[in-house]
Amino acid sequence: MILQALVDYYETLAEQGKIAKPGWGKYKISYAVNLDHQGHLLGILPLETEKPRGKKMVSVPQVLSLPEGVKKSSGIRAQFLWANAAYCLGLPKSSKPASDDENDVKKWEKDKRRSIDCFAAMKELHLSILADVHTPIAEALKAFFNSWNPETAEKNEVLQPYLETNLLTANIIYAVNGVYVQDDEAVKAAWDSYQNHPDDDAVEGQCLVTGKIAPIARIHPNIKGVRGAQSSGASLVSFNKEAFESYGHHQSYNAPVSTYAAFAYTSALNQLIADEKHCKIIGDTTIVYWAADGEPAYQDSFGCAAFDDDETIDDETLDDLFNHIRAGEAFDFNGVPIHPENPFYVLGLAPNAARLSVRFFLRDTFGNFINHICRHYERLEIVKAPDSRKYLPLWKLTLETVNKNSKDKAASPLLAGAVMRSILADAPYPVSLYTNILLRVKADQDNEDKHIYKINSTKAAIIKAYLLKNFPKGEKATVALNEESTSTPYVLGRLFSVLEEVQEKAYESENEPGKKLNSTIKDRYFNSAAATPGIVFPVLLKLSNHHLRKLNDKKKMPIKIHLIKEITDLEGKLNMDGNPIPSRLNLQDQGLFILGYYHQNQKRYTKKGENKNE
Repeated sequence: MILQALVDYYETLAEQGKIAKPGWGKYKISYAVNLDHQGHLLGILPLETEKPRGKKMVSVPQVLSLPEGVKKSSGIRAQFLWANAAYCLGLPKSSKPASDDENDVKKWEKDKRRSIDCFAAMKELHLSILADVHTPIAEALKAFFNSWNPETAEKNEVLQPYLETNLLTANIIYAVNGVYVQDDEAVKAAWDSYQNHPDDDAVEGQCLVTGKIAPIARIHPNIKGVRGAQSSGASLVSFNKEAFESYGHHQSYNAPVSTYAAFAYTSALNQLIADEKHCKIIGDTTIVYWAADGEPAYQDSFGCAAFDDDETIDDETLDDLFNHIRAGEAFDFNGVPIHPENPFYVLGLAPNAARLSVRFFLRDTFGNFINHICRHYERLEIVKAPDSRKYLPLWKLTLETVNKNSKDKAASPLLAGAVMRSILADAPYPVSLYTNILLRVKADQDNEDKHIYKINSTKAAIIKAYLLKNFPKGEKATVALNEESTSTPYVLGRLFSVLEEVQEKAYESENEPGKKLNSTIKDRYFNSAAATPGIVFPVLLKLSNHHLRKLNDKKKMPIKIHLIKEITDLEGKLNMDGNPIPSRLNLQDQGLFILGYYHQNQKRYTKKGENKNE
């Protein structure tokens, strides 16, 4: 299914002229070897450009359309018109060591011998393919191969300034008087003829993707750009051990895919991954997504809805998108109509040695994906500060599972990918998301200087969303305070918040304004109250009586009466079923306890704000 969807996408882009034809691909190039018409080296042309990345500028290679690269595992295999410095110039991958250390010298000499062999293979390939091509550019390139001496390459005055740069490891192309060799039409035709020439040893069979009888690819092209995978690329389909093979088939003949389909799906996937705007990294998962008709506006709008990491997209734009799609109506996104019924695909890939693991592959209509995302945001909706963003992006959710005091602020890569899959498939959230949030609630202590809070709106929103999705028949978690709820865990959380307020008011009555408690009941008792309320709450209620006695002053009496009334009302809700406070709460009930506490706190602080405004 994955390969078929990618082949279909390739063919759609090919019809629109947006992707390389068979035998060609997009590759990152840093330098060009500039020759004159006699094949002499004129100079090196740097092709990297400065682009902003985060807060700094970095050098980025140009992406050019070039003959398809060969898949190298070991040994020497030349490719046409581009490669690294060892193949293109006969330069070893490191400069000659300045010291006389015997090991360093031997290592460099070994690299040098290999680079000479690499250049020889490159020379043989080019002279063979261009034998009948006699354009000025082709003749110049052939003259270069016939005259260049790789044994003395590093001594060349033109190359000397570049030996300490990334020239030795970067990708290089050829140019003649500034004109790229791959742009010569006769050279292009020679390559197309060469790579389309049928291989006498080719195995034919029925392609699993297209269903046609065609030559089967023994090795599939590499997928490049997946974070964590090998820089040279990794395979999506491969068999490299006898244990993986069956019925006498070797390598990729075990999963017969035609050379055309292998090229098409890898070209489409490489182009998706290379598109930085529409390729997202969540944990260790590289996520790409595309519409069946190849319209990039679907990718733009999906990225805004699913990831919401673009500060230029405001909540009103997302509201408009959600409202139109949920109503089954087309949405105008920057002048392009977005239709809910258009097929849409989302693929998550993760590195696995020299291969790629498929974390998830989802296909549905664009409208259904957006509806799933919208329902996720609705579950996350919770009362919070009015200046907060309405929609919480995934990175912010997973960040709450991380210890803010640790050096490594990255969330679990497996967790991030699992949460994204749950959102897009409208499936239950992973249990690890919930348990990690509960762990952070118990482990964190409020620290305003470091912006660390035991319970904040994001943690409460995650707990609410999890309870609603994973326990649909349980207590319905609400956006704001549910004063009618008689759920014991929820009421206990509210009661803890009121008892905390009692302590605060008592402390304020005896101390200067602005002075804070060194240790509150939240610091000392919250975790145990959420887990074993039957043991802790009798202690807290007894302690609250001591705090209330400090509010006997006439000015404080209305506050005392109000607090006593709130405690009495909540105790009444607890005694409605005639059962005592439970000795223990399970994880689901602990989440309700935290929500009750958070909602009651929000009511307290909202009232404070209203009083200040008055």
